[in-house]
Amino acid sequence: MTPWTDWALLACAALPGVVVLVELARALPLASNLRRLAASSRQAMRLASSKRISDHWKEKVLPRYAGGIMVASLLNLLYLALMAGGFALAFCVVGMWFLGGWGAAAGRLLDPATQVIAAILGVAYALLRVKAGPQGGGDYHLGSKLLHHLALDSKLVRKAAFEADCSIRERRGLPKPPGPPVYVAGLARAGTTILLEAIYASRRFATLTYRDMPFVTAPNLWKGLSAGQRRDAELKERAHGDRLLVNYDSPEAFEEIFWMTFDQGGYVQADRLTPHQPPREVLLDYRRYVANVIAKDSGAAPLRYLAKNNSNLLRIDALKRAFPQAVILVPFRNPLDHAKSLMAQHQRFITMHREDPFSLRYMNWLGHHEFGANLKPFGLGPGCLPENPEELDDFSYWVRYWACVYAYVLERHLDQIVLLDYDRFCREPAACLEELAPVLELEQAQLEPFFARVKPSTRHEHPPVEPGVMARAQTVHHQLSRRAQENHREQ
Repeated sequence: MTPWTDWALLACAALPGVVVLVELARALPLASNLRRLAASSRQAMRLASSKRISDHWKEKVLPRYAGGIMVASLLNLLYLALMAGGFALAFCVVGMWFLGGWGAAAGRLLDPATQVIAAILGVAYALLRVKAGPQGGGDYHLGSKLLHHLALDSKLVRKAAFEADCSIRERRGLPKPPGPPVYVAGLARAGTTILLEAIYASRRFATLTYRDMPFVTAPNLWKGLSAGQRRDAELKERAHGDRLLVNYDSPEAFEEIFWMTFDQGGYVQADRLTPHQPPREVLLDYRRYVANVIAKDSGAAPLRYLAKNNSNLLRIDALKRAFPQAVILVPFRNPLDHAKSLMAQHQRFITMHREDPFSLRYMNWLGHHEFGANLKPFGLGPGCLPENPEELDDFSYWVRYWACVYAYVLERHLDQIVLLDYDRFCREPAACLEELAPVLELEQAQLEPFFARVKPSTRHEHPPVEPGVMARAQTVHHQLSRRAQENHREQ
């Protein structure tokens, strides 16, 4: 092997690590912390050398400066360790392919040639990164994608981050939340997002938002590490193209990452998601995770936990085991409109995943299998799964799937959930939220600010449906509507 070939292979192995290092340097508040450290040091020196300040006062104040300097120094060491660890992990993973295995790559980490190449590539990438920023109108430039790989692609990393976050939260000793958790769980496109936003707008709940990505299993740790690089963004329409606007502070369905980290094999199969009965130790960790999310957002007054997760339809029993008083809201809508929306989104995401492979990996990391190239239907009974791939282009299948899922909910979990008619919610948001307030243990005034944001439900033109499929869907929808009305009268 010639020296030039060796250097080329080293450069190929080092480039991903360099990108991870630079992106971590941008995300972590290292620069701002260094400025605070320098300022505290200067103030301490001025105080120590001042002839106007008594020795007695200096003895009181200087230890405080020393403590602050020590904490800032330890934080800087932590940030540098994270950056070095990110570079080393990415270098070794990629170097397995270019340098002859993990051991060979690890042995080249401290090689002077590696350090020189990494320094050159790092300076070049940092300059390009500052000038270019995110490309192509998206939020996921190369560095961001690699950071997502680092945080989400390894169960080991996700579990280690979770344990670190538990340690941070447990030291805070926050009081218990003032009420039970609230879950929004329905078949995708049932109006779960707008319902989540309506409840979150009350400001009485803590939940996961886009700011918690990509270290979703460590919301407190990531919030602290990224505090110095907090960014704001304008609202923009999300990838579904459904008129819903989001930014970094918008709540989103990221909770499934926890379940995939600790018990993916318990319900995720090659072609379907099955009912999930996680073991006791996983539920105990889940309670810790809920406490971590609450601690992330709680200030002087503790908040309650709120989550939107469509896959929670698979684990209603488990949620009730973890939190017996939990409120589980299950919205539903007209089966034809709902099925048409599901089919349209499936086709939309098939195209997106074909054109952007990262979007497919991203959806797999999140455990979002509702549509697209990674579709995994809920396997809840006969008719839930397509008989062949071509049936996914048949509107009757999506109507049949809708009836299968909601019939299962009615038969198995009716006494554990609160049904909400999404179509009525869009027509009469004030009345629906007024009825919902006591269920959520909220005051009506806390939900009123959201009334004006509710838009009419989208109606669709529907292809023909097989008569038997249509009849069953209508029967299930009638039962849902009747039970939802009975629930309202009981409030």
